[in-house]
Amino acid sequence: MRSPILLALTMTVQVALAQQVPDALPSDEHFVMGDLGEDPAPDLSAYDRMNRFLGGDSIRRCGGHPCIGWVEDHHADGSLKHRGFYDAGQLTVYKNYRPDGGLEREFRSIDAVRCIQRTYHTNGQLRSETKYINGRSVQYEDHYVDGTLRYAEERHRSEPYFLRMDLFAADGKPVSTLQLVNKKQVEFVQREFHPGGALRSEGHARYDPSRMDTQRIGTWTYYDKAGAVLKLEDYQDGRVASVR
Repeated sequence: MRSPILLALTMTVQVALAQQVPDALPSDEHFVMGDLGEDPAPDLSAYDRMNRFLGGDSIRRCGGHPCIGWVEDHHADGSLKHRGFYDAGQLTVYKNYRPDGGLEREFRSIDAVRCIQRTYHTNGQLRSETKYINGRSVQYEDHYVDGTLRYAEERHRSEPYFLRMDLFAADGKPVSTLQLVNKKQVEFVQREFHPGGALRSEGHARYDPSRMDTQRIGTWTYYDKAGAVLKLEDYQDGRVASVR
């Protein structure tokens, strides 16, 4: 099963795509390419419960008292499993290792409000990188087994919308992209692509704080794989008003 953090991030990505930009999820044809890798082992994910920066509220005890300083755990064969620095029984810096010695994840707090976590595939390639501010993910990247970027997002530091959401196929070609282009109007450009990278559609969307979501605006253009225009859709109040 997925670790609580990775599962939460996956759910966040799905909800964000569905809520911020309607019809942002790509077609199934993009998802037959690549492999996301094996899910982290539950015993290694268990340390997240002692990471207060990420919402953990469990306390680790050493000799009956909350642990202070460096603590190590080992796998059954004696190899290093976990090495972390504990403050009042909770983690501030740590690394987890697989039985083969490979680094599974590393976490460190940068200061009182900022921290970063990286996880790794079994082949040593970066699997994910998440940057947090006050326990809230503000930047996240997910990578395929070979290290190719699969997904990248960036959140606004204080407002409930994303500044960037880009999804890529295993060959590195884009599946869909979202970019903030007008900060004052909170307006985005969204593009979707055919397998292979040819542009499928593009248009603008605007965040509506009263609805807590984003609606398509203006004219959206759809293309075939050769780049010819298939149709134009004109949007009004988030709905298709006309098709040309």
